[in-house]
Amino acid sequence: MHPSRSDDSGPNRPDPIEGETHAWVLDHSTSGSVLGITEGGLYLVRLRIPSEGTSLSPGDRVSISGDDAEATVLGMTRHRDLSSGAQGELTEVISKIIVEKPEKTLSFFNKASNLTLKKHAFTLMPRIGDSKAMSMVELRGRQGWEALTGIDESCGIEAANLMAERLTLEIADRHMTPRLLDLLFRV
Repeated sequence: MHPSRSDDSGPNRPDPIEGETHAWVLDHSTSGSVLGITEGGLYLVRLRIPSEGTSLSPGDRVSISGDDAEATVLGMTRHRDLSSGAQGELTEVISKIIVEKPEKTLSFFNKASNLTLKKHAFTLMPRIGDSKAMSMVELRGRQGWEALTGIDESCGIEAANLMAERLTLEIADRHMTPRLLDLLFRV
């Protein structure tokens, strides 16, 4: 069990970051305090790096479990409590995580369907309107996609970046719905 959290999980709820093995650095201070995001569920966390002189940069991946853990999870944090540097790095780091682990994002693009009779789930992505979404559905119907680069090439978008932008918005606004973060990453 990890130390106390800054979120709203109660004593009877399971630890949301149980089973997380890696986090990605968003911001690192010289005091050893690190703000990061977990790889699996995209939870914002505070970390301590035990090694003196360890130099980390935004986008670095660190182990947070097991005997070879490079960092200790101090607790979860909220978007509003992130430094401006960490907030500025969030979308880019999430995009790196998506590129490194594309399965959930590929699943979304290959299986997304209509939200209503007039609105498709693709329109949840920033800058994807109704006509672009319908074009994407048509392109997907012909071939499906096996890699993010296939989506990018056939649709003229940057799938990882669009998903990262959407997820960043959802992390910043917990009341945003529907939540791809919960549907895809925190299942």
